Amino acid sequence: MSIGSRHDVPSASCVRRAALEQQPYIARAGDPAEGRDLWFVTVTIGGAALALRGVREALERLSVERAFVVSIRYDRNRAQVRYWDECDDAAEATRQALSLWGDDEVFAELPGWRVSGLEVVDLTTAQQQWNADDHPRVYALGEIVPFDD
Repeated sequence: MSIGSRHDVPSASCVRRAALEQQPYIARAGDPAEGRDLWFVTVTIGGAALALRGVREALERLSVERAFVVSIRYDRNRAQVRYWDECDDAAEATRQALSLWGDDEVFAELPGWRVSGLEVVDLTTAQQQWNADDHPRVYALGEIVPFDD
């Protein structure tokens, strides 16, 4: 997918689409995503161990290409990429996640790394997980931190 081309940007999520187009998201009357549910998506990608510095540099490039990323945690052989998406249901959010992170752009950024896990939860569940300390909180949008931080 070419980020610079408006025609190649997935149309299912207005928030994600606006980020890919590098434009602010402003809800408009008649917007197809209006009234959709908000889902918190965590995609785990992994593969052969790489130098830690190289992993971070690749993830920084990836976060620029995928401007909608909320946060990334990583180590030498895996990364968890987290973001919000608007979809009609969890199945649609799952399909979009797999299509985004299973493509050749991710493969090119992190050689040999593929999707190894996926979690899609609604807003209420995400908040419950954070309140119960079941999942790491996001302290700064766009953060890229090692797993042990």
